[in-house]
Amino acid sequence: MISSSPAAPAVTPLPPSDGRGFLLARRVGHFASIQMLVQLMGFAAGILLVRRLDQHEYALFTIANTMQGAINVLADIGISIGLVSIGGRVWQDRNRFGELVSTGLKLRRKLGATAVLTVTPLLYLMLVKNGASVFYAAILITAILAGLCVQLSLGVLDVIPRLRSDIRQIQRIDLTGSAVRLAILVGLSFIFLNAGVAAVIGSGTLLLQYLMLRRYARDVIDLRAEENADDRRAMIGFIRNQAPNAIFFCLQGQITILLITIFGHRAGAVAEVGALGRLAMIFAVLGNLITNIFAPAFARCKETRKLGCLYAGIAGGVASFSLLVFSAAAFLPNEFLFVLGNRYSHLQRELLLMVGGATLNMIASTIWTLNASRAWIVGSWLYVPLTLGTQLLLIPFIDFSTVTGVLTFNLFSAFPSLLLNIGLSYRGFRQPLPA
Repeated sequence: MISSSPAAPAVTPLPPSDGRGFLLARRVGHFASIQMLVQLMGFAAGILLVRRLDQHEYALFTIANTMQGAINVLADIGISIGLVSIGGRVWQDRNRFGELVSTGLKLRRKLGATAVLTVTPLLYLMLVKNGASVFYAAILITAILAGLCVQLSLGVLDVIPRLRSDIRQIQRIDLTGSAVRLAILVGLSFIFLNAGVAAVIGSGTLLLQYLMLRRYARDVIDLRAEENADDRRAMIGFIRNQAPNAIFFCLQGQITILLITIFGHRAGAVAEVGALGRLAMIFAVLGNLITNIFAPAFARCKETRKLGCLYAGIAGGVASFSLLVFSAAAFLPNEFLFVLGNRYSHLQRELLLMVGGATLNMIASTIWTLNASRAWIVGSWLYVPLTLGTQLLLIPFIDFSTVTGVLTFNLFSAFPSLLLNIGLSYRGFRQPLPA
């Protein structure tokens, strides 16, 4: 366990010299190497499930996992934005930071309860439509809701090491969770493994990570601090501003699974979409770098020129890497599909569509994360009408009963988000920095 003085930052300030860039690069490189290991274990666990589960079981696991993510997103409407933007100013004060975290926890649990009541009936219908019995559907739902209860707290507590730049703690928690999950899945793959078992293992891993994170948080902030009225008002403001956008974003994030479940007629289509989605984990290391290192640094920055350099470096780096992955998928599709196994080796065209959509979403998500860390989100509601307008134009030309159709729909649906977030960034840079 790592502990530190409440008043002291977790990271030693960099010296005012040209060595600053070198030390930052070393930090990023060390974090990336550990995260690469974490994501490789996560990728291995995902591929193990793709290969070991038959298509029916993997389809059920994909639906359960997807809807758990949807509920988690709905439970976070505006709260993460408030935690990062407010936390960037108060993270050095043990009691004040504790007030912010307590406020976020209580609001997130309330939103989570509402999201569970809203989404669970839809989850049940999707599972039954794909062949799950009533009893098996109940087991899957119970497993993912148990994990969700843990995620509600994890999503708030993980802002603590992020804003304190306590990279070692983040890595320790991620590495432990990934290693334990992979080890259990490998062991059970020789005994018995189905969608229900995989869901239970996932929830158990989340619980382990929560216990580790709470133990760390207890030493660096006051977890018994009361809610802060100002923080609550600010977060409610973020929630009201973000609610339509977040709900729509949640639906968009799960749209391929929703569409193929509702309109698909071929057995295995849901499993194919889910299996291809596993390959998008290529972007996971990059996403963790943005969330845990670059976005907090962007949120804390108080110099206009440095802010612009950070933005250009982060967004440009992500765009370059994303385009490299897309090019590799275009020229080496069989190598990508080999890891999924023979049941999915025919999906060359679908692979390119999936990677294209993931590329656009990765770039848009990065810019959104940077915007949100500075609270440059006024006007983000335009995402809803712009995306809906684009999708309405696409409807006459898309066959939603095929994997190719829903992935094409998903690809073109990403453009409005990308363009809007670029516009929000432009306006944000024209605003004066707070004193």
